[in-house]
Amino acid sequence: MKSILEGKKLLILGATYSECVLIKRAKELGVYTIVTDNQLDHSISMAKDYADEYWDISWSDIDTLAELCREKGVDGITAGWSEIRVDCLIKLCKRLGLPCYCTDEQLDITRNKRKFKNECIYNGVPVVKEYKKPDEVENFPVIIKPVDRAGSIGISVANNREELDCAYAYAMELSLCKDVIIEDYISDAVKIDSYYIVMDGEIYFVSTDDVIMAANNGTDRIVQSGWVLPSRHHDEYREKVDEKVVAMIRHMGIEYGTLFFSGFANDKGYFAMFETGFRLDGGYLQEYFAEKGYVNMLDVYIYHALLGHTRDLSIGSDKKPELKCATVNIYATRGKIAKIGGFDEIGKLETCSFTLRSARIGQVCDDDKAILDKIGMYYFCSESAEELSSDVKTAYKLLVTTDENGNDMIYDRFDPELVKRW
Repeated sequence: MKSILEGKKLLILGATYSECVLIKRAKELGVYTIVTDNQLDHSISMAKDYADEYWDISWSDIDTLAELCREKGVDGITAGWSEIRVDCLIKLCKRLGLPCYCTDEQLDITRNKRKFKNECIYNGVPVVKEYKKPDEVENFPVIIKPVDRAGSIGISVANNREELDCAYAYAMELSLCKDVIIEDYISDAVKIDSYYIVMDGEIYFVSTDDVIMAANNGTDRIVQSGWVLPSRHHDEYREKVDEKVVAMIRHMGIEYGTLFFSGFANDKGYFAMFETGFRLDGGYLQEYFAEKGYVNMLDVYIYHALLGHTRDLSIGSDKKPELKCATVNIYATRGKIAKIGGFDEIGKLETCSFTLRSARIGQVCDDDKAILDKIGMYYFCSESAEELSSDVKTAYKLLVTTDENGNDMIYDRFDPELVKRW
């Protein structure tokens, strides 16, 4: 049966490894794909070798892109996994009169930590305790972050007054709008995420996860080594927080797209949300949600970009309520990557639903950031926690990433037994 999207032209802002995922799905739907960035090295912009067409134009060059979109007859545009590119998406769609799932106001709330927190408070969503000024802090540790930077840029943890002063100055320096948030550093709770899909104004809560932080992070890093879905706190989140988050999404006027909310939870009923993303999530969970019976999350963006609506999609229902998912993130220590292996073999494991290699041979990795360079990721889906744990263990044995001297460059391998606790 011919797809309703057959032959339509979709411009994707960006051409990294992530965009290959979006291209693959768009092609399955019969869409003609175009990617764009100003990176000429295809080992970095590998999506240029996979798309039907590529442009060597920066995704921020709105004037040139608008002219070329008209010339080439582009039907729709999407931006995938980047808030910075979503900002350009909004501008470009406005220029061309094309559908855009997000508005300036919505993006501003979801990527500005101050505005997000105020929106949470307005709708009754629980948040982390905040200090207005550094001299108000009496108990340590605290976390300091610019309100308007993503990807953990400018974020530090302070364990004493001297560290607080340095961290505050650092965050202020990197804040574009010169505003900083100081909050309690939560150590007696686990990090959780919740996921929502919005189609034609209808809001659907689809899952939660518990985050496995790298064991050797300390307070210097916030590397997330894994996610397990659903969260142990799933039912309690749904009872105490979900309705308020739905009200918040509705209050923001969001009608299309996907959102993930990050926060903390513990066994004492504590919940506090601290950030959100109004874009595709970095867990690439579309395969897991599709396997459970929900809509493919990529389709929401592709259909809306090309048609201006998602009426031809059905959200579906949870056909596999016992299906669990264990995601493994692989980050690099300092060094130059000489060898990467194992991803193909991992992808052949029976329960493996998704793999993505993001690093390349010859890439120089540093270790002076809160989040390290990512080598790749993969996840497994099964109703059996025992099976998931076993496959996580097997995958670690298959995976190889070494530097020029043969040294292991994998930053952290979490204990596969942790998966059984969910």
